[in-house]
Amino acid sequence: MKALIFNNELINVVDTEFEVHESMTWMDCSDDVKAGFTYSDGVFTSNEPTQEEIDAAITAAEAKKAAKAAGNQKLLDLGFTQEEATALTGYTPPSE
Repeated sequence: MKALIFNNELINVVDTEFEVHESMTWMDCSDDVKAGFTYSDGVFTSNEPTQEEIDAAITAAEAKKAAKAAGNQKLLDLGFTQEEATALTGYTPPSE
């Protein structure tokens, strides 16, 4: 495979090189590199999130959702209507 590099970013991966502007460079690469990866000192680096980053984002999203639900419930317990609580927390309880 051939990787087309421009400003240290892989912009295309193809089987066969073709003529490009002199500001771009062709490099040999493995089949697992993709457009968007960076290239520096002979190493391709993925721009895709790792499984740890994905898991952390999911955990953070779930925590934020739980915090909104808890805040919503506290407002309901204080006598707010659901409409008022939703306006303040941005949380809409799931339909039953």
